[in-house]
Amino acid sequence: MNDSKLTVATNSRKRVPMLKPEETAIDTLTAFVRDAEHDLLSVVTALQAHMDLLYFDLVNNHMPVDRIAVMNRSIARLISDTTVLASVSELALASRSTEKLMLDGLMQEIAEETRSAFSSTQVSLSYHIAKGTSLFGNASSLKVMITSMVLTLLHKCRKLETVRIIGLTHKKCVSMSFDIGLAATEGIFKPWQLGELHLIPTNGEGICLAAVDAMARLQRGELSVCILPDLRRGYRLSFSPS
Repeated sequence: MNDSKLTVATNSRKRVPMLKPEETAIDTLTAFVRDAEHDLLSVVTALQAHMDLLYFDLVNNHMPVDRIAVMNRSIARLISDTTVLASVSELALASRSTEKLMLDGLMQEIAEETRSAFSSTQVSLSYHIAKGTSLFGNASSLKVMITSMVLTLLHKCRKLETVRIIGLTHKKCVSMSFDIGLAATEGIFKPWQLGELHLIPTNGEGICLAAVDAMARLQRGELSVCILPDLRRGYRLSFSPS
């Protein structure tokens, strides 16, 4: 009798399906989407409230300049979040083929594409990539990740500050640090946790960095964060060898 029960239990365990890489990717995507829902809803709700108040102001002949600025930021945030959401979805469902990318060349492309954004805010972009540093992964998602990190810091900069990026390879692992001209390497980096740094609906940080973390984890990487001396944050993207 006992042997019979043991046989049944063993056979049952054999029938339990093992998680495939595709299923793991879907789990990562699902966790990210659940985390992002609150931020999207918060921005939409805030936008709707400001639209209602704007109508009230117009009826009463007020000039709601500040309210319009908030609405413009909220709309820009929604467009950005939607783009990032699409990028995560595409990567989760994409094939696992990878390609080699030279990090310095990728940064040159990003610097050129973000030049006008930096110029209009009078903020500088500085990057130093160790010679020969390369990444293996999905080209479009890697570019989205790095661009998202650059723009996240740009939005936190004050006039005449500098967004600094350092990329290097150590023991076959590639890492990129992002900060605002401060010594991010002096801080203690902790793994990013979904939702940990959500602050206000229009800060543009929660979904963006949660997306970067999800895309990194889908490519043998991770996003980590540390608190810098001025209480702002420094970030690091790290990728293990394939």
